[in-house]
Amino acid sequence: MEPVESVEKYRPLWVEKYRPQTLKDVVADKTIIEKVTAWAKKWQSGGIQKPLLFGGPPGIGKTSLALALANTFGWEAVELNASDQRNWQIINRIVGEGAFNQTISDEGEFLSTEAGKLKLIILDEVDNIHKKEDAGGEGALIRLLKKRPRQPIILIANDPYALSPELRNLCDMVNFKRLDIRRIVKVLEKICSAEGVKADKKVLEAIVRNAGGDLRAAINDLQAIAEGREEIKIDDVVIAKRTQESDVFKVMQKIFKTYSTAVHNEAMLLDESPDDLIMWVDENLPREYIGEDLLMGYKVLSRADIFLGRVRRRQFYRMWKYASYLMTVGVQQSKREIRKGFTRYQRPSTWQMLFRTRSMRERLKSILTKISRYSHLSTKKAYSEMYFLLRKLISEAEIPVAASISAFYDFSEEDLVFMTGDEKRAKEIAEYIAKYGLHRVEDESFLSTFDRKVEAVEGVEEELERFEKKEDDEEMEEAVELKQEDSKTRKRAKKGKTKDATLDTFFS
Repeated sequence: MEPVESVEKYRPLWVEKYRPQTLKDVVADKTIIEKVTAWAKKWQSGGIQKPLLFGGPPGIGKTSLALALANTFGWEAVELNASDQRNWQIINRIVGEGAFNQTISDEGEFLSTEAGKLKLIILDEVDNIHKKEDAGGEGALIRLLKKRPRQPIILIANDPYALSPELRNLCDMVNFKRLDIRRIVKVLEKICSAEGVKADKKVLEAIVRNAGGDLRAAINDLQAIAEGREEIKIDDVVIAKRTQESDVFKVMQKIFKTYSTAVHNEAMLLDESPDDLIMWVDENLPREYIGEDLLMGYKVLSRADIFLGRVRRRQFYRMWKYASYLMTVGVQQSKREIRKGFTRYQRPSTWQMLFRTRSMRERLKSILTKISRYSHLSTKKAYSEMYFLLRKLISEAEIPVAASISAFYDFSEEDLVFMTGDEKRAKEIAEYIAKYGLHRVEDESFLSTFDRKVEAVEGVEEELERFEKKEDDEEMEEAVELKQEDSKTRKRAKKGKTKDATLDTFFS
């Protein structure tokens, strides 16, 4: 009997199934399509162009447009995610080689730039390149773009203004906006028609409003509701606030530009903890408030920070709601009047500062761990009592002395560069250590292993017991002898033999 196969082993996501294949299928402003097409035609004719920088909120078709562009002009496409390619070496190797060298397609075809065969390099989430482990990523990208790559490159960012001005100036900016309801509804209608699903226009409008102008989110919601059905009705749509990445900027606007206390509820729907949200407010407060308003705003914000501190110390998370209310409604109501005009809100600069110093903090932690281990100190004492002394000795002492200290604490060349701030001196110390074979020597006479420690302790205890027993035996023998002497003396005294005794005979 043959096994019964499942009716459908794999159900593709509709966002991929109905992704635009060519530019004519892309839902975007006409001016954007025209600008991108003109840029591609110049590449096609042999002219080297500046990379494009697609900027705008997520889910509006930036990546889809880039892929559709490659398909339209018959280019190969290499798509990289900047938040996944963690360091500048990888970015430089993959993007650099693809941008400057002649390439080979996935099918093995030799692609020559002179023959008009191009490979489009798509670097997504560029605004995240400076985060986490992306050390040096943006700098590597700037150096790469300054060399005028011979392959077309498109950078994609949700917040292009998180990038440095230098990087933005090396690209041609293409700003995307959220799509209006009518355009997204038309896309959903086409998908429903292709899937054989009957849907009223009001149902689709409800889905689109819930998605907040995010085309990708609207398609995903439609699939979740309509897949496997022949008809969907308004009762099938669960209306709920969808959290979007751009919502945090909307919350900032409602805090600083309105007096609506509903901002607290909207802030609670964000994918941001109160500890993160207070940093957003702190970063943008001086961009909106001045004078007395700024003073009162920070006064309220400091109260919110006190509650957050109590949460951290006492793990009493019910206080979060008080902190959240103060940092949203409290800051909002502290202003005397609304400041008119557009304000460009920024991500917390503290996050970028912490990232830039992360490698330094990790290196210092590694050094302190070694000092702590080999000097038998806590990490805190290793920093306050030993670190600065060792740093001065390694930086200023003669090379043999500095090398001996470095070998004792097992410092690497990177540790020495960090401590001395002088790559040349660090290299000299490292070379001296290698030349003379300096290394940390452990005392392994009886402390090499835990077992030997135990054996040594047990051996000492046994020796002490034998010694104590020997002393006890000797004391006992002496006591017996004294007792015997005392007994003889008393006997002689009774017999009257001690009256003629001299001192010598008495103490004999």
